[in-house]
Amino acid sequence: MKFNRVITLLIALFVLAASALAQDKARALGVYVHVDIEFAISNYPPSAAPPTPAQLHTYLRNLYASLLADPAISGMLIGQHWDNIEVSEGVEDWSYLDDAFAEANAANKSVQLTITPGFDSPGWLLDQVPSCDGLFAAGNTALADCGKVTFTAFPEEERADGTLLPLPWNGVYQQAWKDFLMDLNARYARNPAFISIALAGPVGASPEMILPTSANDKGPQLGGLPADRVWDALIKNSFPSNESYQNSDQVFIDTWDQTIDAYEKIFTGVTLVISPDTGGDLPAFSKKVKPHPDNILYSEDCGAENDLMSCEAKTEILSYFVTKTGSNGKSSQVGGMTASSVLTPGNIGIAGVKVLTSFTPPPSPVFQGGAEFDFAVSGRTTVQEEGCPKYPKKCKNLSTEEAAYNVLKVFFNGTPSAASYGGTPGPAPVQYLEVPYADIQYAQSNPCPTTKSKTIGNTSLQDLLNRASHDLFGIAGQPAPLPPPTCSNSHVDLRQVDLQ
Repeated sequence: MKFNRVITLLIALFVLAASALAQDKARALGVYVHVDIEFAISNYPPSAAPPTPAQLHTYLRNLYASLLADPAISGMLIGQHWDNIEVSEGVEDWSYLDDAFAEANAANKSVQLTITPGFDSPGWLLDQVPSCDGLFAAGNTALADCGKVTFTAFPEEERADGTLLPLPWNGVYQQAWKDFLMDLNARYARNPAFISIALAGPVGASPEMILPTSANDKGPQLGGLPADRVWDALIKNSFPSNESYQNSDQVFIDTWDQTIDAYEKIFTGVTLVISPDTGGDLPAFSKKVKPHPDNILYSEDCGAENDLMSCEAKTEILSYFVTKTGSNGKSSQVGGMTASSVLTPGNIGIAGVKVLTSFTPPPSPVFQGGAEFDFAVSGRTTVQEEGCPKYPKKCKNLSTEEAAYNVLKVFFNGTPSAASYGGTPGPAPVQYLEVPYADIQYAQSNPCPTTKSKTIGNTSLQDLLNRASHDLFGIAGQPAPLPPPTCSNSHVDLRQVDLQ
């Protein structure tokens, strides 16, 4: 069975490869700096009075310019919340995204977009959708066509703009999101810097496939129920006669398939990025799972996953994405990569990204693959969580540079450049790495580490980013010279280093 699924995947990818040869798609390649506009604004330097819009725009454009000036950086991953763009129905403020595109074009670099709906949906839209909260109150007062629900203590709550979540299948929500995406495409389709956009819609507080579930919430939800029972009640209320939706994740699969179709129809000539994250984080109503007949990734990606229903749903969505033809490129990425991420297939993650990219040879894979640092390695409170391979245990005296090296070992493991980071070489290509902008600022400000490492010497974070960029271009068949070390006497043969 596993062999047959691999053969099916190979056939699908070769069909797509033949189609891709006739298309000129923009593709991400190298190291990208991740800037969430809302987060960057929250870090505006303290002042006596709140900054004016003009001051914010100047601050952000200066930030973008300084980050893009880094020679290791190929471009920016720019994130913004939907509700901060479409401020009222049909009224959109593109000015903050315009700033990013202007600076990217000035630097001759590219932009990847990640716009978040879900918990970040506009208030005017949420006002048009009846609440389902009454389902969980005495008297069951919710309407049959209700379309939003309150969740608390859910994953990524700290980055969300609220606790109201439109139901992924709600028609009013879906149409408003499609209308917005068409406006976004109309504004930036011809901008040469625009190369990719993250698929989103049936999501929570990021483009990743992460919803509140009983396995990941931090407390009871409406009516004192765990999240999966809330979802069960919502599905039964919305689809009382659809047996295929009961006790299954089929409604989430269908909604994601519709989202993929919509993006393929709206966009042309960019790369569509899907972010399944790990195998969990969709509801799991049963431990008994029968994979869909067309799920060509389940056996490869879900072997080590406990939430098999969730993982089967995600790999079924990925399988649909693999075989969906269109005029756009395709990429899969993981947004939560750390030094403790699993290296072998069985739980999607970074290993699952490489499953897809490794089926076609470089330099032009049908599927691109990338990953993002989950946290900044330069942060005092996040360096261990991001950079220690044995986390939640701590690594003694772990420096920012060593933490970054550990994460790069995970990212490049199984690729032709793995040995440079103490990993195991292999044929799998990867194309891009996304790094928090705080780490780029740290790299620019610290050409020499504060303390010399016993393992990587005076290798700086900038050296590691330069090396990562060099290796990514090399894997893609576009070798370029490696810049000299930023710190005197810092040369260390990274192929001989292994931080454990």
